[in-house]
Amino acid sequence: MAPDVLLQRLEREQCVTQERVDAIRERLVALEERAAALAITRRTITDLFGAESAAGEPPGDDTSDTARPASGVDESVSPQQEERVTPSSMRGVPKGPLSRRIVTLVASADRPMRAREVTIALGRKDPSRSQVEGVRRACRKLADSGFLKALESGAFTGPEGAA
Repeated sequence: MAPDVLLQRLEREQCVTQERVDAIRERLVALEERAAALAITRRTITDLFGAESAAGEPPGDDTSDTARPASGVDESVSPQQEERVTPSSMRGVPKGPLSRRIVTLVASADRPMRAREVTIALGRKDPSRSQVEGVRRACRKLADSGFLKALESGAFTGPEGAA
């Protein structure tokens, strides 16, 4: 077999293999997002039923004599003030789609992830330093907001208490 023919075959095989790896990565990201959504749903249901069984009544059926507004929120606090005093971990999900993907990936990982690993998992095959730094910056902001936890090693993991 001629070396040129062998090299062409190897190149084709490499391309086909790389395409399969890319497809598997895309599927993995989709599955990780689904797993994170299921974990959030499970936590929410556990919290709801845990509150119900602890009080003996469904949440929201407060029959105590304590005077509270019907909304359950102190009406003397404006929505803008409430936003400022509400801990970021209680705000739900990050706003941007990339931030949501990062949180989903990191929170559903079975181990802490470094910024380079997150960048690759987001679909960048051979990320440049600036791409990795951009993801690292996003991870730090998400950690500062309570959506992720930054470890001393430089890796990131899901927030404290995440399933």
